[in-house]
Amino acid sequence: MASAVRSGGADAAEAGLALYQALRANGSIAPRKAVAELGLTEAEAAAGWSELQDLGLIRPGPAPEEVTSVEPDTALIGLLARQREALRHQREELSSIIRAAESLMERYRPAVMRETAEIEVELVTRDNRGRQFVQDFDATVTEMIGSMHPGPLPSGEVLNNALAEDAALIARGVRVRSIYSESINSAPRQRKYLSDLVATGVEVRLASHVPFDLLIADSHSALVSAHPDDPRGTAVIVRGPTLVRSYVALYEDCWLRSTPYATHSPDSGGASGELTEQHRTTLRLLANGLTDERIARKLGVSLRTVSRLVSEIMRYLEADSRFQAGVLAATRGLI
Repeated sequence: MASAVRSGGADAAEAGLALYQALRANGSIAPRKAVAELGLTEAEAAAGWSELQDLGLIRPGPAPEEVTSVEPDTALIGLLARQREALRHQREELSSIIRAAESLMERYRPAVMRETAEIEVELVTRDNRGRQFVQDFDATVTEMIGSMHPGPLPSGEVLNNALAEDAALIARGVRVRSIYSESINSAPRQRKYLSDLVATGVEVRLASHVPFDLLIADSHSALVSAHPDDPRGTAVIVRGPTLVRSYVALYEDCWLRSTPYATHSPDSGGASGELTEQHRTTLRLLANGLTDERIARKLGVSLRTVSRLVSEIMRYLEADSRFQAGVLAATRGLI
């Protein structure tokens, strides 16, 4: 047997079988003695003993440092017992995983779903459905409603309805705030509407830049244009404080950056009296086709100051547009 193991370069099974037969022949034997008798290399011996250990075919012998063989049937019973124990541990682990999964799905996931459920987003067109939403929107307001509008203003009938709705909100004790672009303050019809708003009790402010149409109610609902370049198109209804808070923060930032609307022309603006030299220079630069940005650089002022100057010029000339302002200025010999 030893020669067969040596000549064949015994693998684990061959080395294990050789060692097992040596144990069966000797009853019990010291591992080193068995290896020496068989002439196994250290690697072959290690592989053989590992094979017998894994199969449960050896156990400690009666004398120290000796091992003895175990009957294959007994080893099989032990192997099956170990397998059953392993399966029991697997079942326990699987049960633990199932309990964890049930906890995640039944306890924790619903908590997250409740947070998500607080956010609702809906698309509406500016038709009867959209108008109905605005009416329902106003009906839900109890404390504050804020809006911002880049312009231009809609038709007179729409403005009259809006004034009536704002008046009804104010009568209920609701604070109504509106932000408009400074360009809206350039035409008589638009200025009259802004003055009517202030007379109704609406807090009106003008900003050099208004990013898009926005309507906010009590920090819980918002109506925003789906396409900022098309304010009369599809709108997005957003409900839930989690998301609406972001729109509220944007609105408050625009509010702080805007200036209160004055129903009268400022004494220093030149719009109620003669144009100042700065107004005339601005008017000449406009007539030469310069943009507001270039005019600001020429005058060494901010873009917001240029917008204010242009608005004051248009109020002075009572012009509804920049083109009309140019025609009126030329007619009066101002340029």
